[in-house]
Amino acid sequence: MIVSGKIFYKNKIFEGCIVVEDGVIVDVRKSVDGAVNFPRGLILPAGIDVHVHFRDFEESYKETIESGSLSALYGGICLVVDQPNTKPPVVDDKTYVERIEKAEKTTFIDYSLNLGLTEENARKISEILSRIEARVPAIGEVFLQHGTMQVSYETLKAVRNEIDKLITVHAEDASLIPEEAVRPKEAEIVAVRRCIELGNFYFCHISTPEALETIHRSNSFAEVTPHHLLLSAGKVEFERVNPPLRSENDRIELLKNFGKADVVASDHAPHTIEDKREGAPGFPGVETIYPLMLNLVRKGVISLTDLVERIVVNPAKIFGFKGYSGIEIGNYANLAIFDLSDVRRIRAEDLHSKAGWTPYEGFEAIFPKTVYVRGVKVLDDGEILVERGFGRVLGVENEDEEDVGDEE
Repeated sequence: MIVSGKIFYKNKIFEGCIVVEDGVIVDVRKSVDGAVNFPRGLILPAGIDVHVHFRDFEESYKETIESGSLSALYGGICLVVDQPNTKPPVVDDKTYVERIEKAEKTTFIDYSLNLGLTEENARKISEILSRIEARVPAIGEVFLQHGTMQVSYETLKAVRNEIDKLITVHAEDASLIPEEAVRPKEAEIVAVRRCIELGNFYFCHISTPEALETIHRSNSFAEVTPHHLLLSAGKVEFERVNPPLRSENDRIELLKNFGKADVVASDHAPHTIEDKREGAPGFPGVETIYPLMLNLVRKGVISLTDLVERIVVNPAKIFGFKGYSGIEIGNYANLAIFDLSDVRRIRAEDLHSKAGWTPYEGFEAIFPKTVYVRGVKVLDDGEILVERGFGRVLGVENEDEEDVGDEE
């Protein structure tokens, strides 16, 4: 297969073609002989969203792996990392395997899953990992410290010393949160500093410029989200999210320092409108992350190089997804073709999440026209060309990095 057009390759745009064999890129060149031509569009690598909550299990009315992965596909995402704070939570090998078996049958795109870390399972973490890896080689190397799964600094340090795995963390110090709905900046800033004293981590959904700067000066990794970059407190209906939206000044400063973040992820946390009215924290966003961020590129707010690094290259490298780090010879042909002149207003009724609403209603965005996953055309002009279960369940093959995270 040969795909031609304007290609973003090695941080430059040129007209040429991508040659694909068995789903893998074997050449990128200026010659377009025998190519399949597209009338308009920029060929970019399909995105990776390393922070989604696809619910399912007892919360399938909010989202399922099937509906969440479909939504991701419409947004130009080829791979997601799902989080374990489900009902029941993914904190043991039995539940982990049950969830990946569900994903194997229902996901439209490639899929990976974090294992939850708790005070209870921390003592058996090596044993749990061994059983998981016997079922899915290399999976189980990523942990999430999340909400009800919160662990102490002491437990986190002990696990860090026991295993050489990637650990992700939601950095908010519970001792500085007087009540669930009041989560000051200091809770994040202090937690980041204390975790960095323990080692190198991957910090999810950083919401403050101060914490971002601290991580940037360390050997850890920082993730930011579109909602903390684009939304501010007091200006959004159903605005509750953890960590919360910050002031307009903080939002502007965070966006201004986008280049200091390592990864941009959606923190897709779907709830129904009824749940939101009752105070449930979190925003849907897996379908809109790439389109929103690409519109910022169009407007000159961020560079295309910075975006591709943070939504494709860095997620693949940090999480160890071999073959997913962009348009490179030897990588999978994961491609998303965008017409940058086709700017649309986001409308909840056009999206595919079960949530049925979006905090970005009316925002400008650029959605993909065509998407390839591993060399297979899976989306073309709004039509899905594969069945559920097409996606693969992947492991994490990273032996060097560690990561710490939490989510809604």
